[in-house]
Amino acid sequence: MKSTPIELKYILVVILAFISGVTCAQVRFKQGDEFQRQVITKSNCVLQRGSQTLHVGSVSIVVKNYKVTEASEKGASFTVTTDKLIDTINAMNQNLVYHSGKPADPNSIIQVGLQKMLNNPSIVSVNNKGEILNLKRPVVANDTLLSFAGIQPEHLLPGSTLQLMVDFPVSLTLKKGYSWKAATSSAETSYTVYAINGQTTVITYKTSVLGGSLNSRINGSILIDNNTGVILKRYAQSVSTGYEMVNGIVYTATRRTAVTEVCNKK
Repeated sequence: MKSTPIELKYILVVILAFISGVTCAQVRFKQGDEFQRQVITKSNCVLQRGSQTLHVGSVSIVVKNYKVTEASEKGASFTVTTDKLIDTINAMNQNLVYHSGKPADPNSIIQVGLQKMLNNPSIVSVNNKGEILNLKRPVVANDTLLSFAGIQPEHLLPGSTLQLMVDFPVSLTLKKGYSWKAATSSAETSYTVYAINGQTTVITYKTSVLGGSLNSRINGSILIDNNTGVILKRYAQSVSTGYEMVNGIVYTATRRTAVTEVCNKK
């Protein structure tokens, strides 16, 4: 008996759904896998309070290591450590340079704060979507310090996505030009598939972040490993306006930031 076009279409849908289900259930990682993620951030910020203006420029290089300690079709556990941190801050014609390979200046609040980020591992468990289920982490540097130093914070919170990975599924059923939106209470992002093949997918995106101390508009692109969902490369530019607090004093702020991220499997 010959199949009708409707029957063939139904069979095709079932097959695609089965393939998609197998893809989602596969083991993305293996115990012992290690990924090294380097994030370079260049930032220029203008802080104003009345007639007082403060220009702050910074360049930071952060290298993190993600080691898989457990893995199954349900998810994985990672040990996340900051292996290297170099930060240069220029403010009021003064340069502050911190290098994790050298002892921190005990008289510098900034250097001592940045030093605490080193060699303090976080233990993170994620499901197969990359969502954080639970974590154990040491006391981290506060957001004000990270913002002043121009360092991108890694928000390790239950329910959020581990920043090593994308927070949406990647499938070969996606087509070039396909676009969609994702929104939260404070941000809206528009995604577009720029290119896709059997190994990788390139996504471009635009994000608007509103409602916080800084409102931001971000444009970027992401190169994704289709098998793991790991972000291999990311580039983003942002403009943020609002206010920031420095040493207990509130300033209006305008910040321009460029972020380049590269991840390699060790």
